[in-house]
Amino acid sequence: MKTFAEGSALWFSLVHKESLNFIGFCCINLLEAKNRDARLGITIASEFWGKGYGTEATRFTVNHAFRYFGLQRISLDVTEGNARARAVYAKLGFKVEGRKRRGNWVDGHWEDIIYMGVLDDEWTEMYPKH
Repeated sequence: MKTFAEGSALWFSLVHKESLNFIGFCCINLLEAKNRDARLGITIASEFWGKGYGTEATRFTVNHAFRYFGLQRISLDVTEGNARARAVYAKLGFKVEGRKRRGNWVDGHWEDIIYMGVLDDEWTEMYPKH
C-alpha cells in the first residue's frame, strides 16, 4: 500500500442479487501505510438482517482488502449489544482485541464498544482459496 493512499477509503455498495435494490455498504479505511492496517465498516439495512448478507459482504470485503491491498491487519468496532454482528465477525476469524467501557449511549443505557481484528495469516489459514 502506498503512502499516498493513507487516509483513503474504498467503498462497496451492496445490492440484492435478484432485485438489484440497495441493501447496504462496506468500507475499508486505509489507516497506516507503513503498518498495512485498515478498518472495516459495514451497514446493512434492517430488513435484510439475519439473511447472511452481512456475512457474505464482510467476507468479500476483507478478502479483497487482504488480497489486493497487501494489508496485514483489519480491525473494526462493534457495540456490546450487537450480538449478531459480533458472532458474524468471530465466525469469520476476527478476535476481540479490546473494549472501550461505556463507549456508546444506546436506547437509554451505556454499552461498551468491542474492538476486534484479524491478521492476514489468520485469514489465509481460514480461507486458503480466497
